[in-house]
Amino acid sequence: MAQTGARLPVLPVLALGAFAIGTDTFVVAGVLPEVAGDLKADYADVGWVSTLFALTYAVFAPVLGALTGRLERRTVLVISLLGFTAGNVASALAPGLGLLLLARVFTAASAAMYIPAASACAGALSAPERRGRALAVVLGGLSAATVVGVPFGTWLAADLEWRATFWLVAGLGLLCAGAVAFGLPEVRLPAAPGLAARLAPARDARVLFTVLTTLLFMTGGYLVLTYIGAVLAPATDGNGTTLALLLLVFGVTAVAGTTLGGRATDRWGPVPVLVGSVAGLAVVLAVLPLTRDRLVPAAVTMAVWGLAAMATQPPQQHRLFAIAPTSGPLLLSLNSSATFAGISLGGFLGGRVIDHGGADALDTLGLVGAALAALALVTVAAAVRTERARAATLAAETG
Repeated sequence: MAQTGARLPVLPVLALGAFAIGTDTFVVAGVLPEVAGDLKADYADVGWVSTLFALTYAVFAPVLGALTGRLERRTVLVISLLGFTAGNVASALAPGLGLLLLARVFTAASAAMYIPAASACAGALSAPERRGRALAVVLGGLSAATVVGVPFGTWLAADLEWRATFWLVAGLGLLCAGAVAFGLPEVRLPAAPGLAARLAPARDARVLFTVLTTLLFMTGGYLVLTYIGAVLAPATDGNGTTLALLLLVFGVTAVAGTTLGGRATDRWGPVPVLVGSVAGLAVVLAVLPLTRDRLVPAAVTMAVWGLAAMATQPPQQHRLFAIAPTSGPLLLSLNSSATFAGISLGGFLGGRVIDHGGADALDTLGLVGAALAALALVTVAAAVRTERARAATLAAETG
């Protein structure tokens, strides 16, 4: 790994880029009504603006992670952010839904390179005993987007127009590209000899179980979160401001969860932290049907939900990076892919539950989400068992 001196604090620079990516990822849901009205498109068709972004990200993250694995990390980050900026400019200028969807595909493909590369930088530039904290700082940018970026972007769209939101995110992307280009040291990971060698760890059972764990708990969470407005309607009386405050509570504790998850990972290791956070997520989703009728219990549930959900990310990143540092960008991109696949799949499955769940469908959402989170604990146990078997085999061979 080669480095040159940085003129800006490295981790905050990386977190700023993650903030821009996170804002762009989640803000679209808040501007879809304005997009549908302005482009005179059906609301269901406009929904593809969000869905296609998540699907494109999920598909391209591992592909681009593998193809760019041998490139210097700062270069990858700058390319990602410049493409991200161009995609948002194209989104702001799109005259119709078709071109807007194409612009979102390009934006998502560009964004798909960023989080894995930024996480790999954080992991490579930090000491092993502080790696969890370093990863938490980068991922904290994503969490912060739910607290600040998304509400502000949604407000901007309502006060001006939806195109202003994309101009805002494009400006953020350009600012981040400059900060990375001039504030980050050069980072070269110890590369595997070729593409086949870099892809080899992706077939490791430990990797597969870890990525499947992410897919399961993200699907369980977003199966409910996608429809949270309807789920919490009894507590909010349908008031948008009250719902926004509950989402703010969720976002604030999500930031805290990312930070605490990183520190706890450094202190106790990734597996105990992951088990605790996923178990907490399962419990929260299971009790949500009992707390969604009243404001205070709903607020407490949202707070614990945000804390548990985002505490899962640092230990997951840590586990993957530790398996094969030379293939870190690919493995971290697989985790990003699972994250966005879970977001998309959760929304789809949640819609099916609502369509076929009858009068209690909104309560059923929480129970199905809890079951998926509980299933994620099974894959964690499978990964641990695989790791122990592998360690025992290596010990026998070397002994």
